[in-house]
Amino acid sequence: MEMMLTTAARRISGPFLRFSLAVILAWIGALKFVDPSPVVGLLQASLPFLAFNVFVYLLGTVEIVVAVLLVTGIALPYAGLATVGLFAGTLTIFAIAPAVTGFPALTLAGQFLLKDLGLMAAAVNVIAMAPASQALPAMPRSVAVEVH
Repeated sequence: MEMMLTTAARRISGPFLRFSLAVILAWIGALKFVDPSPVVGLLQASLPFLAFNVFVYLLGTVEIVVAVLLVTGIALPYAGLATVGLFAGTLTIFAIAPAVTGFPALTLAGQFLLKDLGLMAAAVNVIAMAPASQALPAMPRSVAVEVH
């Protein structure tokens, strides 16, 4: 029974992870077109030079495009990399505007943004699970960092 469960989980984990990330990205991307003001407000407190509606609409568009790539399986490593970038971008608010997120007692905004750490880890997994035919090009040896 345990072996069957593990086998089934391995078979569905990749598609389920991609679909889950796609739903999250598509939803939050679409919401940026409904009302960009919450994102503009957060940007105003952290990256004021980006705090305008057009940037929020562009961000929403990128999130929706990446969601489509994740669902279709097209360019998975790049979709995963873009997802990492999107979530890393939101996590920078912890360093740029600590008053907004709070530490160690997180504010509501900090609690909301912290989940992006787990989503970013899921996106790294999407890159790792991509078929070999879609692998990202290798970095030159002089740039690559070896982990032992």
